[in-house]
Amino acid sequence: MMKRANFKGIYARTREMLFHPDTEWQAVKREDIAGAEVFRGYLVPLTLTSSACTLVLQLLHTPPLYALLTAAITFATSVGGAYLTYRITREYLTDKIAEANNVALRLSVYCSAIFIVFHCLSEGMPDGFFSQLLGLLSLLCLRTLYIGINQMSRLNVQLRKSTLIIAGLLLVVSPMIIQRLLMLLFRVPTITLNI
Repeated sequence: MMKRANFKGIYARTREMLFHPDTEWQAVKREDIAGAEVFRGYLVPLTLTSSACTLVLQLLHTPPLYALLTAAITFATSVGGAYLTYRITREYLTDKIAEANNVALRLSVYCSAIFIVFHCLSEGMPDGFFSQLLGLLSLLCLRTLYIGINQMSRLNVQLRKSTLIIAGLLLVVSPMIIQRLLMLLFRVPTITLNI
């Protein structure tokens, strides 16, 4: 299904992970996809599309350079946050289950996708009610994560809880930390004042 960027498949997978995660996780469990392919064939195209939406929405109310930098930073933080979540979750699960790499990869990528879509839309909107609402909706990734943990792994109840806490925090916090660091590094708020 994910040999290359298949936008219909990416849209369908993301929609199903959002609205019907129980059945979609069952489909994910049956797939045999390499780690690089999940990132390259699913997460990167989804993030590029979502970041393009950020760019278009930002152009409606900010200067072009600021909009471009915001979209680029949103892309980098989304992919970087998903990768960081994968690496740390994999490290945590390594001694606990045999399929730690596959479980960590799928949980990180598919749950990050839900976060990324709403986060990118939130970043594109001007500060206000809709931006904050979309930011809150990005937390739906935690529901997808919870269902995925219960279906994808053979962890006991205590390990499920700890995996949910660790991966959930990483899903939400790591993109935000990376974003703040990049905005400081590129002085994005300063650029808008000078234009």
